[in-house]
Formats: sequence, structure tokens, C-alpha cells
Amino acid sequence: MPGASVVPNEITYSAAISACSKGGQWQVALNLLSLMPEATVVPNEITYSAAISACEKGGQWQVALNLLSLMPEATVVPNEITYSAAISACSTVGQWQLALELLSLMPEATVVPNEITYSAAISACEKGGQWQVALNLLSLMPEATVVPNQITYSAAISACSKSGQWQVALNLLSLMPEATVVPNEITYSAAISACSKGGQWQVALNLLSLMPEATVVPNEITYSAAISACEKGGQWQLALNLLSLMPQLKILPNVVSYNAAMDAVSGMGVGYALFREAFGVGMYPQFWSNSYSTVNLHDMSCGAAVLAVRWWLAEVVPHLLSGPTTPKLEIITGWGKSQKDVQDAVFQLLHGCQLLSRIDQNNRGVITIDGTQLESSDLRRLFTPPS
Repeated sequence: MPGASVVPNEITYSAAISACSKGGQWQVALNLLSLMPEATVVPNEITYSAAISACEKGGQWQVALNLLSLMPEATVVPNEITYSAAISACSTVGQWQLALELLSLMPEATVVPNEITYSAAISACEKGGQWQVALNLLSLMPEATVVPNQITYSAAISACSKSGQWQVALNLLSLMPEATVVPNEITYSAAISACSKGGQWQVALNLLSLMPEATVVPNEITYSAAISACEKGGQWQLALNLLSLMPQLKILPNVVSYNAAMDAVSGMGVGYALFREAFGVGMYPQFWSNSYSTVNLHDMSCGAAVLAVRWWLAEVVPHLLSGPTTPKLEIITGWGKSQKDVQDAVFQLLHGCQLLSRIDQNNRGVITIDGTQLESSDLRRLFTPPS
């Protein structure tokens, strides 16, 4: 711009930083902010809000809070958008106490919280597993003359869902019309998910059936939650029926939909065809790692991972064993809270099949299989579809 004799101003910088935020480029956003004094452009609250939002999207909550703390020094007064962005940054990583602290500081800074601020704080409580605190915030909103909206209710219902409080979630859903807030597909999905976690598959399906009457169109998230409810209730036929209905309703199943359905049928012959279908439509693009001797189970649920490993052992590994050298067989499960469940499920499968396996010494997220003791004929029987 300087070469074109156009001088950037705070609006130009704010737009550029906002673009970086949308593109997930938080470092570039901060670099632009740092260049503004050199260009004799004074950042304003919009610029800082955009930069804080960029940090939020990049998971950099500490950097976001540092920016907020620097604003008074730069003689820039934070507004409700700035605080909302900072609270959202805390929400993203489950720092619910910090989110509430920021919310409590707003009156002192003569900044009035709005529905976006409260929604962000409630979402932080949801991610931190604090459903009672989330409900308390929701109840305080009328006193603060802030009207809850769809996002606020969805966040509160989701907080109940995460903690298995399905009755409370349904009560919130029923209160929405009284508060003149119309439930949307996000609200229904959160309520159905709450029923799923509470083992209430019949209630979940009833909610799904009520959506057309409420002129709310279900989406892939809604159906995935309903499929998961059926899986947890041991209703595998209903889970498969819901999955098969999705394309007819012009709703494309996603990886969550397939994972939930495969969790329902991982120990059954019908699961084989389902895994092939999911794999065939590209649900697991990371499955093949560097070669056919290494598979990557990221993005898979426990049921999907078990079916995937069975298929690989039965239909791929025998071809590798026919080569001149014994291949090094590896299963990448990853390591972490959720991936540990996947790793345990795979180990259970391998031990049940009497296959020697161990955790890689250099990477706890990798299982290695001793290929010297494998027989192709035994492996092929691991993935035999029903006749």
C-alpha cells in the first residue's frame, strides 16, 4: 500500500488483522499489531478485539489475556466485544474460572456485558464441566437486563449434556418458547446429546421426531447425536436405520455419524460392510501413513478403530507377509485422554486374537506387532463378512 501512495489507517489494519483471525494466523495478526506504531497508526478497540479474536482461534489464551492487559497502557478502552473475545479465548481451552473473572471485572471497567459475553462465559463453564455455574449465569442474565438467545441456551444445554444432566437440559429446552427464544438445530443437537449421555435413547429419538413440527431442520450433528444415543442404548438396528436415512434427507453423514454407528456394531458381522462404506467414501484420509504396514487411527472411535484394524490385518497384512522380508507392522493410536480408549480397545482385540504386540519404546502412541508369528490364513479369518 505505501508503494501505491495509499496510507494504511486503523480501519485497514483492523481489516487485515481480522482476515488473519479468520485464517487462523494469530502470529501474523500480532505482527501487524506490533507494526502499527511504526506506521504512526494508533490501534483502537476494534484492532485489539480482532487481534484477541485471532489468538482465541489459535488457542493462545495467555496471549489474548496479555493483549487485554496492555490496552490501558496504550490508552485504548476495552469494550464488550474485546471482553467477549478474551472470554472466548478462555472458553476454548476450558479456563472457566478466568472467564468468570473477566466477566466480573467488566462492571468495574464500566463495560456492560451483552448476550455474546454471557454466551462465551457459559460456553467456558460447559468446557470446564461446570454445569451448575453455567445455569447460574443464565439465571443472572435477566437481572443484568441481558436477554438470552439461541447461542446462550445452546451453550447452557451443552453444559448440562457434558455432565449427563439430561433432565435439566430438557427443562431448559422446554423453557425457551416462554423466553421467546426459538430453538434451532444446535439447541436440539445439544439436547439430544444430553439424552445420549444419560442413556435415554427413546427420549433422544422423540426429540428428533419433534423437530419438523418445530420447523427445525436436523443436520449431521443432530443425527450423529441420535445415532450415538441408540448405540449407548444397545439399539444397533435403529442406529443403522438413522444412518441410512441421512442421505435420503439430503444430509451427508460425517465421520462422527459413522463412528457412532460403528461403535454400535463393532463386534458384529454387519460392521464389516459399514467400515468398508465409510472407508470407501473417504472418512479416514489419514488411515494410511507412510506405507501399508503402518495405519493411523486418528479421527476414529473405539468401534471404528477395532473394525479398521481387523480389516487391515485380514485383507492387507497377508499380502505384506508374502514378501521377501517380514514387515514392521505399526498401529498409530495417538496418546491422550480420548486416544487412550482407542489404544486399549485395539490392545484388547490383538490380545483376543493372540497376536504379540507392545507399545513402541520411543512413542507411547504407537503399537507394534511382531510380524514373525503371523499366519496369513489365521489373519484372513479376522474380517469375514456374514454370508
